[in-house]
Amino acid sequence: MNKSIDTEKIMSEIRLEIKKKNIDADILSFEDIPYKKPAGVSFSGNPDKAVDYLCSRSYVQSYHQIDGNPVIVFIKKSVRKIIKFHTEPIVSEQNNFNASAVTALTSLRNTQKQLIKRIEKLEKENAELKNKLYGETE
Repeated sequence: MNKSIDTEKIMSEIRLEIKKKNIDADILSFEDIPYKKPAGVSFSGNPDKAVDYLCSRSYVQSYHQIDGNPVIVFIKKSVRKIIKFHTEPIVSEQNNFNASAVTALTSLRNTQKQLIKRIEKLEKENAELKNKLYGETE
């Protein structure tokens, strides 16, 4: 079963469909992709708040409480037990990744804070040295 895929044919079909639909062929930027942020969450200008938000939500549970009709609850719980072997490893991997990502982001944020302090100190020293050398203030 050695089927070759004609990528040129596929690409020409895609280009033709783009022309038919009058779609702009430019590549979308991330800003153009619709993303629905959680309600009431805004981190503009506050990276510490963003990192804290990620830390508090990095753990994912593989299940949630099932309520409602007892028959439906029984069926859903049965299905959950049947697919548990498949979902548990995925959720575990996701939690491991989330923990690593949050640790890395926290480390980067701490390094950024240290660098900001160092830059401010160096700028202050630079201004003082310029003032001593040239007698000018900025």
